[in-house]
Amino acid sequence: MSDEITNRHHLCYTQNFEQARSLNTQMNHVPVLAMTLTGGLWFGAGVTKDLPEEIRFALLIFAGFCNLSLIFAVLRFRDVLESYLEKLKEFNPDSFASGEPKNPKLPWLGSYSMILIYCALMLIGSLFSFVGAFWIFWPFESARWIGIILLLALLTAIYLTLFSRSTAASKHAES
Repeated sequence: MSDEITNRHHLCYTQNFEQARSLNTQMNHVPVLAMTLTGGLWFGAGVTKDLPEEIRFALLIFAGFCNLSLIFAVLRFRDVLESYLEKLKEFNPDSFASGEPKNPKLPWLGSYSMILIYCALMLIGSLFSFVGAFWIFWPFESARWIGIILLLALLTAIYLTLFSRSTAASKHAES
C-alpha cells in the first residue's frame, strides 16, 4: 500500500510539473502574440492607403481591446501557474527552486514582476491604440469626446464586471 501511495504522489508531482512547464511556455507566448497582433493591426491602419477611416479606426480599437484581453489572459495563466508551483513546493520543499535568490540584484522584483512588466507594456500598447484611433482616425461627424466618454464607460463597465465577479468569487471561496 505504501508503494502505491508513493507512486501516486510521484505521478501527481510529475503531472503538476509538466502542467506548470506547459503553462509557463504558453504564458511566455502571450507578449509575443500581443506584439505581433498590435504591430500587424497598426501597420494595417497606418500604412494601407486604400482603407477608409472607419476601418482604420476599427483596427486600432480592436488592437486596444486585444491588448487588454491579453493582459487578463496572461494574469490568469500566471495565477494558475502559481497554484501548480505551490503544489510542487508542498511535495518536496527542500528541493523546490522558488526563483528567490539569497542575494538578488533587484530585490524589489517578486514572483509576478516579469508578467507585470509585460502587462504594463501591453497596457501602453493598448493606450497608444486608443489614442491613435481617436486622435488620428476618428471617422465620425460627432465630437471625439463623445467617443472617448463611451470608450471610458465601456472600459469601466468591463472593469467593474470582472472585478466584482472576482470579489464575489473570493468571498465565496473563503466561506
